Amino acid sequence: MPEIEALYESIPLLIHMHGCVSCGLFLDNPGRSDFDMRSHGVAFTVSCTTGSYDLYFINGPELKDVVKRYTALTGRIKLPPKWAIGYHQSRYSYMNQQEVLELGRTFRAKQIPCDVIYLDIHYMDEYRVFTFDPVRFPDPAGMIRELREMGIRIVPIVDPGVKKDAKYPVYQEGIREDHFCRKLEGDLFFGEVWPGTSAFPDFTDDRTAKWWADQHAFYTELGIEGIWNDMNEPAVFNESKTMDLDVMHRNNGKPLTHEELHNLYGLLMSKSTFEGMKEQLDRRRPFVLTRAGYAGIQRYAAVWTGDNRSFWEHMAMAMPMVLNMGLSGLAFAGPDIGGFAHHTSAELLIRWTQMGVFFPYCRNHSALETVRQEPWSFGEEAEAILREYIGLRYRWMPQMYNLFHEASVTGLPVISPLILEYPHDPNVTNLCDQFLLGDNVLIAPVYRPDTDHRAVYLPEGTWLDYWTGEGHEGGRYILAHSPLSVLPVYVKAGSIIAEGPLKQHAEDEADDTVTFHVYGAEADGDFQTAYRLYEDDGVSYGYEVGAYSELLLETRAEQGKFVLSYAYPHRQYEARRSRLRIVLRRPKFRPAEVEGLGQLTPEQMEQGALGWAVDDRSGDLIIQVEDRPEGGQWAVISA
Repeated sequence: MPEIEALYESIPLLIHMHGCVSCGLFLDNPGRSDFDMRSHGVAFTVSCTTGSYDLYFINGPELKDVVKRYTALTGRIKLPPKWAIGYHQSRYSYMNQQEVLELGRTFRAKQIPCDVIYLDIHYMDEYRVFTFDPVRFPDPAGMIRELREMGIRIVPIVDPGVKKDAKYPVYQEGIREDHFCRKLEGDLFFGEVWPGTSAFPDFTDDRTAKWWADQHAFYTELGIEGIWNDMNEPAVFNESKTMDLDVMHRNNGKPLTHEELHNLYGLLMSKSTFEGMKEQLDRRRPFVLTRAGYAGIQRYAAVWTGDNRSFWEHMAMAMPMVLNMGLSGLAFAGPDIGGFAHHTSAELLIRWTQMGVFFPYCRNHSALETVRQEPWSFGEEAEAILREYIGLRYRWMPQMYNLFHEASVTGLPVISPLILEYPHDPNVTNLCDQFLLGDNVLIAPVYRPDTDHRAVYLPEGTWLDYWTGEGHEGGRYILAHSPLSVLPVYVKAGSIIAEGPLKQHAEDEADDTVTFHVYGAEADGDFQTAYRLYEDDGVSYGYEVGAYSELLLETRAEQGKFVLSYAYPHRQYEARRSRLRIVLRRPKFRPAEVEGLGQLTPEQMEQGALGWAVDDRSGDLIIQVEDRPEGGQWAVISA
């Protein structure tokens, strides 16, 4: 990539680290700004060519402090609907109603979890936004209803360009009520995009933003709860690839040129979309995905990294892109899994999916005239591996949702570079080919072809292989064995991870029994750890008025005993479960008994009995107890 090439998002934030001390500079200017850092830390040049600006100095001293303060200024993500954290399937394009329905049926028949299917531009009537093609999609309401019965939602694409067509109601209304952008002389601005000659709403006018928001009733009345905003830089098929810079925006009575406000266009479109959907969905959380945005876009939309290619280099590039977006407040972000343009391969799709299921936003997307990228497109072996990893995302849904909640409260990212947690470790300063999920799970994707090993750096502490339980001391590199079916994943000893049952979609009515995995438990010494599980209905705004629960699980070593207890500091949401399961993964002692509980066989435990058992193969201790409002406490006696 040329060193000064622009990307889809404009987040003019610079974070500087000197030793272990961090600070930030946020240049609030939605026009063109340039950051020149080619002097390698000697000096930085920051300049604006248009408009006024505010320059914020953000104090640390820790990197986490900078991120928290930046997001306190620009806003934090809204807690998304739980279904939006599931697996998404897309293609440019699924061409007709029958193909979309068959796609949903295939996911369910093959028992591959999925929450969302996207409709790209070919669902529209000659690319007119707020329409369905009457031939290809004769019954969108019926299609959406049938998919919802499968637990699958539709998310259609909506671009800003409104086709110039005297018979098109949206265009007619926009002209009549003066909602479109105009040139300095007062003439309407028209640009060529997918529908042909098109006009563009002026989202800087609150009146127009409300008009655009109201148009989304077309979708919500069909049962649609999510919208995909694309081409909203805005992109135009001309030499500059965007709107003419001398277009005048009304800016609520304080006119400014497009050159001065360019980077706000995508943010304001997504803001209008989000607010319209929120109003129309009757207290249900909407989902908005955007390609373009500016600082603060995280308040309204998730972000994907745009049109990538099915190259191994683009898979590798996705890691620093998404990690930097997380440090810039965009906690809900991810790339097109498998690559959008060019032909992917079975190996690339598997490796990219293994990485992608741990990214905050998880969507497989591909272009016209490329090989299909659905999970079953490359034969039974690839399908089995992809099913396993997509299912893993759903088993980890309690953990993921917890991290999204934390991001909405603190502004910290869902995934992060290791330097966020280990700023004093010089080995992680420029490390961007592995990342942390939360603060205690290390993911090391394999991003080169024909590779069954990779070097993984483990920071200080003891790290347990998620798959085998094998322990490794940190502060060094290890060589991880990673055949095609294995993604290297490590959990730090002393951590607790929450997993749930495998579901086919986020709102599956299956039991919500949570399994808490405690890694590296000890019965002596100063071992102590705690985990707070956040839960709500995953769809409404009830949590804003207290309709949620927090379960606090605490463990400690106590003179040859391992004591664990749980309580509900807040419980105004009732999960669909009667039991809790606690698994001590590779404990550093041999359990003899659990006070107050009877010993069971693993088979009895799988049948739902309450008690404890030891897995003879792994040595893991499994405890299953009743989930009671008043909580409980047990002691594991060391042999």
